[in-house]
Amino acid sequence: MLDLLEETDTSATFFILGYQAEQTPHLIRDIFERGHEISSHGYSHRFVYRQRPEDFRAELCRSREVLQDITGAPVFGYRAPFFSITAESLWALDILVEEGFEYDSSVFPIMNYRYGIPGESRTPGWLITDAGNRIFEIPLSTIRLPHRTLPGLNIPLTGGGYFRLYPYRLTRSLIRLLIRGGEHLVFYVHPWEYDPDHPRIDMPRRVPKFTHYHNLKSMSRKTAQLLRDHRFGTIKDVFGSQIKLDATS
Repeated sequence: MLDLLEETDTSATFFILGYQAEQTPHLIRDIFERGHEISSHGYSHRFVYRQRPEDFRAELCRSREVLQDITGAPVFGYRAPFFSITAESLWALDILVEEGFEYDSSVFPIMNYRYGIPGESRTPGWLITDAGNRIFEIPLSTIRLPHRTLPGLNIPLTGGGYFRLYPYRLTRSLIRLLIRGGEHLVFYVHPWEYDPDHPRIDMPRRVPKFTHYHNLKSMSRKTAQLLRDHRFGTIKDVFGSQIKLDATS
């Protein structure tokens, strides 16, 4: 995955688990030294809405400490495991602000049984929290269907399983619509999606094996095409001036 980014001269933001960073600090240093941004994905990959606020805070701080100790650079951003900052866990945004995080990229404005806030803004911008704080929110990309089709329904566009399941021609057409509307594409993937031979395991009943393992063999090829068709950058590079991120802080 790192080589693919290097071959296409692409920088990315890596949301990394604190637990994983502890196991493979050499890999985190390699990611950082290749010019990518390091942000927090929490510590143990637990759903935010299944944690108590005090547990979330502890894991958040632990993950940031681990990442900063490895890279020597500040960590500004966060993305929740499973995009699990939902309507029932918006309290997490205030904890992010209180702990000094500048941006969040956890909100997915779609309806899904595990995540999503369908009514939230589709575009990046400042979000006012329940306690009156503000944090820069970078939602995962969606396309709003025309009013006469299914009014208010957002179609996920962003990556991961959606990228593997959609034909590339469809993805390309949706991206063009997004860009034509003046929006950025916020795209995500997982490292395991580039390993078609990773172990087949039993999935929870509500997670079909099909969606997890489908089209893994074409993932590298499709991603290379995407990176040739469009120019990508880190969250800090693209939104840093709006958020006023300072790498020396």
